[in-house]
Amino acid sequence: MTAATTSDGTDFTLICDACGQSVTGLGATMHNWDLVWSLFRRHGWTGARLATGPHSCGRCSRVPLASADADPVGWLAGDAPSTPSAAEVDAEPAPAVPTDPRVSATVVDEALVVALSGDLDIEVGPALRAALSPAGYRPGHLILDLSRVDTLDSSVLGLLVAARHRAAQAGGHTCLVGLAPFMRRMMHTLCLLHLFVVLPDRATAIGWLRGDGADLPRQRDLRGETTPA
Repeated sequence: MTAATTSDGTDFTLICDACGQSVTGLGATMHNWDLVWSLFRRHGWTGARLATGPHSCGRCSRVPLASADADPVGWLAGDAPSTPSAAEVDAEPAPAVPTDPRVSATVVDEALVVALSGDLDIEVGPALRAALSPAGYRPGHLILDLSRVDTLDSSVLGLLVAARHRAAQAGGHTCLVGLAPFMRRMMHTLCLLHLFVVLPDRATAIGWLRGDGADLPRQRDLRGETTPA
Protein backbone atom coordinates (compact mmCIF):
# COMPACT_ATOMS: atom_id res chain seq x y z
CA MET A 1 0.00 0.00 0.00
CA THR A 2 1.45 3.34 -1.01
CA ALA A 3 -1.22 5.76 0.13
CA ALA A 4 -3.80 5.83 2.90
CA THR A 5 -6.63 8.11 3.91
CA THR A 6 -8.57 8.53 7.12
CA SER A 7 -11.95 6.82 7.37
CA ASP A 8 -13.75 10.03 6.39
CA GLY A 9 -11.40 10.63 3.45
CA THR A 10 -10.21 14.03 4.66
CA ASP A 11 -6.55 13.30 5.40
CA PHE A 12 -3.76 11.56 3.53
CA THR A 13 -0.60 9.63 4.39
CA LEU A 14 2.29 8.86 2.02
CA ILE A 15 3.88 5.45 2.66
CA CYS A 16 7.16 3.99 1.38
CA ASP A 17 6.52 0.59 -0.20
CA ALA A 18 9.96 -0.70 0.80
CA CYS A 19 10.37 0.17 4.49
CA GLY A 20 6.95 1.48 5.50
CA GLN A 21 8.14 4.98 6.43
CA SER A 22 5.13 7.28 6.39
CA VAL A 23 4.46 11.01 6.16
CA THR A 24 1.11 11.97 7.67
CA GLY A 25 -1.11 15.03 7.67
CA LEU A 26 -1.00 15.73 3.93
CA GLY A 27 -4.74 16.16 3.45
CA ALA A 28 -4.62 19.95 3.39
CA THR A 29 -2.11 19.91 0.52
CA MET A 30 -3.81 17.38 -1.75
CA HIS A 31 -5.49 20.04 -3.91
CA ASN A 32 -2.11 20.32 -5.64
CA TRP A 33 -0.53 16.87 -5.49
CA ASP A 34 1.85 17.56 -8.42
CA LEU A 35 3.53 20.33 -6.45
CA VAL A 36 3.61 18.25 -3.26
CA TRP A 37 5.18 15.29 -5.06
CA SER A 38 7.83 17.51 -6.66
CA LEU A 39 8.86 18.59 -3.14
CA PHE A 40 9.10 14.98 -2.00
CA ARG A 41 11.25 14.19 -5.03
CA ARG A 42 13.68 16.92 -3.96
CA HIS A 43 14.08 14.99 -0.71
CA GLY A 44 14.92 11.76 -2.53
CA TRP A 45 11.53 10.10 -2.86
CA THR A 46 10.97 8.22 -6.13
CA GLY A 47 8.05 6.49 -7.79
CA ALA A 48 4.87 7.20 -9.71
CA ARG A 49 3.47 10.72 -9.91
CA LEU A 50 0.00 9.44 -8.98
CA ALA A 51 -0.85 9.44 -5.29
CA THR A 52 -1.59 5.70 -5.49
CA GLY A 53 2.13 5.01 -6.02
CA PRO A 54 4.25 3.00 -5.91
CA HIS A 55 6.65 5.19 -3.91
CA SER A 56 10.03 4.79 -2.21
CA CYS A 57 11.54 7.10 0.41
CA GLY A 58 14.93 8.72 -0.11
CA ARG A 59 16.75 6.08 1.93
CA CYS A 60 15.23 3.11 0.08
CA SER A 61 15.67 4.78 -3.31
CA ARG A 62 19.45 4.73 -2.76
CA VAL A 63 19.53 0.97 -1.96
CA PRO A 64 20.65 -1.13 -4.99
CA LEU A 65 18.24 -3.76 -6.25
CA ALA A 66 18.65 -7.06 -4.43
CA SER A 67 19.97 -9.96 -6.44
CA ALA A 68 16.58 -11.62 -6.18
CA ASP A 69 15.04 -8.64 -7.97
CA ALA A 70 17.73 -8.50 -10.62
CA ASP A 71 17.67 -12.27 -11.14
CA PRO A 72 14.16 -13.32 -9.99
CA VAL A 73 14.43 -16.95 -11.08
CA GLY A 74 18.08 -17.51 -10.15
CA TRP A 75 19.41 -18.01 -13.67
CA LEU A 76 22.66 -16.22 -12.81
CA ALA A 77 23.47 -18.93 -10.29
CA GLY A 78 23.42 -21.66 -12.93
CA ASP A 79 22.42 -22.54 -16.44
CA ALA A 80 19.24 -21.09 -17.89
CA PRO A 81 16.49 -23.68 -18.28
CA SER A 82 16.15 -25.35 -21.64
CA THR A 83 13.20 -24.50 -23.86
CA PRO A 84 10.37 -26.96 -23.16
CA SER A 85 9.16 -29.16 -25.99
CA ALA A 86 5.72 -28.80 -27.52
CA ALA A 87 4.63 -32.02 -25.82
CA GLU A 88 5.71 -30.68 -22.44
CA VAL A 89 3.84 -27.43 -23.02
CA ASP A 90 0.67 -29.29 -24.05
CA ALA A 91 0.93 -31.51 -20.99
CA GLU A 92 0.94 -28.56 -18.61
CA PRO A 93 -2.52 -27.58 -17.37
CA ALA A 94 -3.64 -24.02 -17.98
CA PRO A 95 -3.25 -21.85 -14.87
CA ALA A 96 -6.47 -21.36 -12.93
CA VAL A 97 -8.05 -17.93 -13.13
CA PRO A 98 -8.23 -16.48 -9.59
CA THR A 99 -11.75 -15.78 -8.37
CA ASP A 100 -13.27 -13.99 -5.41
CA PRO A 101 -16.97 -13.66 -4.46
CA ARG A 102 -16.42 -9.92 -4.06
CA VAL A 103 -15.57 -9.51 -7.76
CA SER A 104 -17.65 -10.22 -10.86
CA ALA A 105 -17.26 -9.20 -14.49
CA THR A 106 -19.43 -9.23 -17.60
CA VAL A 107 -19.45 -7.55 -21.00
CA VAL A 108 -22.41 -5.34 -21.91
CA ASP A 109 -22.54 -3.58 -25.30
CA GLU A 110 -18.77 -4.06 -25.71
CA ALA A 111 -18.12 -2.41 -22.33
CA LEU A 112 -16.51 -4.44 -19.57
CA VAL A 113 -18.60 -4.15 -16.39
CA VAL A 114 -16.76 -5.05 -13.18
CA ALA A 115 -18.84 -5.10 -10.00
CA LEU A 116 -17.21 -5.04 -6.57
CA SER A 117 -18.74 -5.62 -3.15
CA GLY A 118 -17.89 -5.83 0.53
CA ASP A 119 -14.58 -4.95 2.15
CA LEU A 120 -11.81 -4.77 -0.46
CA ASP A 121 -8.16 -5.12 0.50
CA ILE A 122 -4.95 -6.44 -1.01
CA GLU A 123 -6.24 -10.03 -0.88
CA VAL A 124 -8.79 -9.29 -3.61
CA GLY A 125 -6.00 -8.14 -5.94
CA PRO A 126 -5.48 -11.35 -7.99
CA ALA A 127 -9.19 -11.78 -8.72
CA LEU A 128 -9.61 -8.08 -9.50
CA ARG A 129 -6.65 -8.12 -11.92
CA ALA A 130 -8.17 -11.13 -13.69
CA ALA A 131 -11.59 -9.46 -13.90
CA LEU A 132 -10.12 -6.23 -15.28
CA SER A 133 -8.13 -8.10 -17.96
CA PRO A 134 -10.19 -11.16 -18.91
CA ALA A 135 -8.72 -13.56 -21.45
CA GLY A 136 -9.49 -12.59 -25.01
CA TYR A 137 -10.90 -9.16 -24.14
CA ARG A 138 -9.40 -6.11 -25.81
CA PRO A 139 -9.33 -2.99 -23.60
CA GLY A 140 -12.13 -0.55 -24.30
CA HIS A 141 -14.90 1.09 -22.31
CA LEU A 142 -14.94 0.11 -18.63
CA ILE A 143 -17.72 0.43 -16.06
CA LEU A 144 -16.76 -0.01 -12.40
CA ASP A 145 -19.80 -0.68 -10.23
CA LEU A 146 -18.91 0.26 -6.64
CA SER A 147 -22.46 0.52 -5.33
CA ARG A 148 -22.03 -2.46 -2.95
CA VAL A 149 -18.53 -1.63 -1.68
CA ASP A 150 -18.20 -1.10 2.08
CA THR A 151 -14.47 -0.25 2.26
CA LEU A 152 -11.49 -0.30 -0.08
CA ASP A 153 -7.80 0.37 0.43
CA SER A 154 -5.30 2.08 -1.82
CA SER A 155 -3.99 -1.18 -3.33
CA VAL A 156 -7.44 -1.76 -4.84
CA LEU A 157 -7.73 1.87 -5.88
CA GLY A 158 -4.36 1.61 -7.61
CA LEU A 159 -5.62 -1.35 -9.69
CA LEU A 160 -8.69 0.65 -10.73
CA VAL A 161 -6.55 3.61 -11.77
CA ALA A 162 -4.25 1.32 -13.78
CA ALA A 163 -7.28 -0.21 -15.53
CA ARG A 164 -8.54 3.27 -16.33
CA HIS A 165 -5.21 4.14 -17.95
CA ARG A 166 -5.29 0.96 -20.07
CA ALA A 167 -8.81 1.81 -21.24
CA ALA A 168 -7.80 5.38 -22.06
CA GLN A 169 -4.79 4.18 -24.08
CA ALA A 170 -7.20 2.07 -26.13
CA GLY A 171 -9.52 5.04 -26.66
CA GLY A 172 -12.09 3.97 -24.06
CA HIS A 173 -13.82 5.73 -21.17
CA THR A 174 -13.99 4.50 -17.58
CA CYS A 175 -17.19 5.14 -15.63
CA LEU A 176 -17.58 4.85 -11.86
CA VAL A 177 -21.14 4.07 -10.77
CA GLY A 178 -22.67 3.89 -7.31
CA LEU A 179 -19.87 5.92 -5.73
CA ALA A 180 -20.50 6.25 -1.97
CA PRO A 181 -19.70 9.58 -0.25
CA PHE A 182 -16.69 8.15 1.60
CA MET A 183 -15.17 6.89 -1.67
CA ARG A 184 -15.83 10.23 -3.36
CA ARG A 185 -14.02 12.01 -0.51
CA MET A 186 -11.11 9.54 -0.66
CA MET A 187 -10.67 9.94 -4.42
CA HIS A 188 -10.98 13.71 -4.13
CA THR A 189 -8.31 13.73 -1.42
CA LEU A 190 -6.01 11.66 -3.64
CA CYS A 191 -6.71 13.91 -6.66
CA LEU A 192 -8.05 10.94 -8.65
CA LEU A 193 -11.72 11.78 -9.08
CA HIS A 194 -11.14 13.77 -12.27
CA LEU A 195 -9.74 10.67 -14.01
CA PHE A 196 -13.16 9.00 -14.15
CA VAL A 197 -16.65 9.68 -15.45
CA VAL A 198 -18.84 9.48 -12.33
CA LEU A 199 -22.44 8.39 -12.99
CA PRO A 200 -25.24 7.23 -10.69
CA ASP A 201 -25.86 3.70 -12.03
CA ARG A 202 -25.04 1.14 -14.72
CA ALA A 203 -27.97 2.02 -16.95
CA THR A 204 -26.90 5.66 -17.09
CA ALA A 205 -23.30 4.66 -17.81
CA ILE A 206 -24.26 2.26 -20.60
CA GLY A 207 -26.55 4.89 -22.12
CA TRP A 208 -23.84 7.54 -21.97
CA LEU A 209 -21.30 5.23 -23.60
CA ARG A 210 -23.83 4.49 -26.34
CA GLY A 211 -24.19 8.21 -26.92
CA ASP A 212 -27.84 8.29 -25.89
CA GLY A 213 -27.28 11.53 -23.96
CA ALA A 214 -25.22 14.48 -25.11
CA ASP A 215 -24.43 15.78 -21.63
CA LEU A 216 -23.36 14.16 -18.40
CA PRO A 217 -25.72 14.42 -15.42
CA ARG A 218 -24.96 17.30 -13.08
CA GLN A 219 -23.84 16.24 -9.63
CA ARG A 220 -22.89 17.79 -6.32
CA ASP A 221 -19.26 18.36 -5.44
CA LEU A 222 -17.79 18.02 -1.95
CA ARG A 223 -18.96 21.49 -0.94
CA GLY A 224 -22.56 20.76 -1.93
CA GLU A 225 -22.44 22.93 -5.05
CA THR A 226 -23.92 21.58 -8.27
CA THR A 227 -21.36 21.23 -11.04
CA PRO A 228 -21.11 19.35 -14.36
CA ALA A 229 -19.73 15.80 -14.02
